[in-house]
Amino acid sequence: MNTASRILRLGRVGRQQLQVNVLKRRLQSTYTQPATGVNPAYDEALKVLDAYKTKKAAEAEAAAEGLKRAQESGESAERIAELKKKWFDLAVESEIRDPEVLWNARNGKFDLSRPVYQHLKEKAWLARPLEVLMQRLLQMFVLPDLLDPRVVGTPEAQLNIAMSGESAIEPGSIIDPSNAREQLDIELVTFHEDSRLHTLAMIDLDEPFEEQQTFREQFHWIVSNVPFSMNQIKADIGAGNVLLPYIPPHPAKGTPVHRYAVVALEQPENGQQRIDSADVSRDMVLRDFVAQHSLRTVGISFFRASWNESVDAVYREVLNLPPPSYGQMPIPDKTIGPDGRRINLYEHY
Repeated sequence: MNTASRILRLGRVGRQQLQVNVLKRRLQSTYTQPATGVNPAYDEALKVLDAYKTKKAAEAEAAAEGLKRAQESGESAERIAELKKKWFDLAVESEIRDPEVLWNARNGKFDLSRPVYQHLKEKAWLARPLEVLMQRLLQMFVLPDLLDPRVVGTPEAQLNIAMSGESAIEPGSIIDPSNAREQLDIELVTFHEDSRLHTLAMIDLDEPFEEQQTFREQFHWIVSNVPFSMNQIKADIGAGNVLLPYIPPHPAKGTPVHRYAVVALEQPENGQQRIDSADVSRDMVLRDFVAQHSLRTVGISFFRASWNESVDAVYREVLNLPPPSYGQMPIPDKTIGPDGRRINLYEHY
């Protein structure tokens, strides 16, 4: 009897229970290895995988020993990098076919202290998420309005923005401004093991510029000297230097939807040079700031927001300003006189 026939014979209650069981399997938080002794072919496949894993793990261990000897003997940086790559590739190969590893990767569970998960995380990032990010950055003109896409190229690190401990938001999503009232949670997956210093910045690309009747950038937040590595992906703002304190998004009433970009900028000397102070202002231009401090854009994401009543509270309580309101100037009605009464257009005919 095939699966469809069994489902039909279960009846309504049975079908509901089957759906519940399927859902539980999909939502399980830990990997459960299928039972052995049921399918001989499966059992043999496991033996082959285990033997291959043992062989490659031994080769990876030998490569690690060779890397250690090379480091202790002071060999060239090129040779060290070559041996490190050899060890990394063997460590990945030893686990890349492990059913538990593959299940964890499919379910977003990455232990980034292990090379195989570093490899799979980067592979997952280079697939759909990066494609969506670049599409939205270009379609919504974050690039080139903020930075020259020819200089930025393809971001090499995955930058995630979250509000108040919630899950990361999709690039370009429209959020309620009140959800970003508190400082953002930032993750940067850099895909390199060494710790490097970065500058984080949040910019509003659509701040009204009344003098020129246009829009300009406004910096909402700048923090320098934030360390990131493969083993440290969450931003430790306390370890950095706050150059501009965080102010929440406050898209003014009557303005279009605002784009808020967060960029991660690697600092000079391969992320080893500190920036303890800098001459910054909220109305400077990001391109100038990047050029002045020789920064390199490695990660970028953005969200959007428009005015609601919570924005007025930000103006009053945070900025100590009256909430502005923008809009088109009213068109004078030529049929209404100075006294407010309608003019008789046919008075002289």
